[in-house]
Amino acid sequence: MAAPELQTDVATEDEVVYCTVHPTVEAHLRCNRCGRPMCTRCAVLTPVGYRCKQCVRQQQDTFFNAQAYDYLIAAVVSLAISFAAAFILSRIGFFFIAFFAAPAAGGVIGGAVRRLTGKRRGRYTAMVVGAGVVLGALPFLLVNPLTIGIYLFMATGTAAAQFGLRL
Repeated sequence: MAAPELQTDVATEDEVVYCTVHPTVEAHLRCNRCGRPMCTRCAVLTPVGYRCKQCVRQQQDTFFNAQAYDYLIAAVVSLAISFAAAFILSRIGFFFIAFFAAPAAGGVIGGAVRRLTGKRRGRYTAMVVGAGVVLGALPFLLVNPLTIGIYLFMATGTAAAQFGLRL
């Protein structure tokens, strides 16, 4: 009787398993957390081994505690401060000042958003802040395109970098 048990174990090992996300792709890996079969496109290498994207996202969700109103705060604050900074820079007109003022404005925007949201983390906060910086400066792009272009490039990157996103 021991021989048939070995044959069934071998038969299950030779059984073709397909990825749960891509049902036509053969799976050669399993998630080390949930055991879900996955293909190489779905596998995410973590320090503890390969995991499926669903388990990785579920684990990352514990770090993000922002509320819906935090995104609204981020949008309004970044739009308002960016509008004021772009207004000032467009009136000065000397693009060299933008190299120093733009990162400072981005730092002020990022710092203000972090303080007003209670330092809560959001998955999309960096993108909302970046969009607010760009939209706040757009009305002044026609007034002084070189200075505002430098401002957009440097302030957006500085503000968004404070939230973990590199633009």
